[in-house]
Amino acid sequence: MRYLGKKVTRNGHVSCGDEVKIDLRERPEGTRIKFWHGTNSLKIYDKEAHALRIETTINQPQGYKVFRTKEGEAENAPKSWQVMRKGVADLDRRAEVSHAANQRLAESLATVTQTATLGELLKPLGQPVFEQGRRKARALNPLTGADGTLLRALAQGDFLLTGFRNRDLRLALHGQPPDTTERHRQAARVTRQLALLRAHRLIVKVPHTHRYHLSAAGRRIVTALLNAHAADVNRLSQSA
Repeated sequence: MRYLGKKVTRNGHVSCGDEVKIDLRERPEGTRIKFWHGTNSLKIYDKEAHALRIETTINQPQGYKVFRTKEGEAENAPKSWQVMRKGVADLDRRAEVSHAANQRLAESLATVTQTATLGELLKPLGQPVFEQGRRKARALNPLTGADGTLLRALAQGDFLLTGFRNRDLRLALHGQPPDTTERHRQAARVTRQLALLRAHRLIVKVPHTHRYHLSAAGRRIVTALLNAHAADVNRLSQSA
């Protein structure tokens, strides 16, 4: 359900109040599979095995954000991330969110037949980043330690949908700090980690904001890492 921006726990549960379900139907025109979260849905249509169409329907927009001025303020007032409204007021953002959900599902479908191994995906991360002959960033250790924890934190459902800021990633990694001094230390540490992720091209910055998104390569790598981290060794041995 990360396609619709909901965080999925390691045991497969989604922490939300609305019903989550998957529905598969065979019809004369082809096959349809539908992912539901409340009344929002993401559908895949296989039209007689000749055309594949992905469609997102948003009937409950309250769980999504739009960068706009607050209700009742002047048009030139400072903008911030606000709750998406019903109707046509935030139609551009609604289309953007729906397109992003479609893309995430399409990329996930593409990885099903991807022949690259986990080692091949992670190999560039194990090497320092050089720019104009000078080292720009150190190598990453994506499977274990602090680097592995950092990359797995990026796979949170709400991060995949609306992106994340320094504060969001800091809370995901460290929780609420006991005092202001420690909060500043953690924020500075996360700033350095964001620069490291950008150097490895795992994240991209949203223009004119303090928000980041996973890149296409970053999503593939994070998905592979999550699967490897949650894998059962016994089941992997049986499949070998």
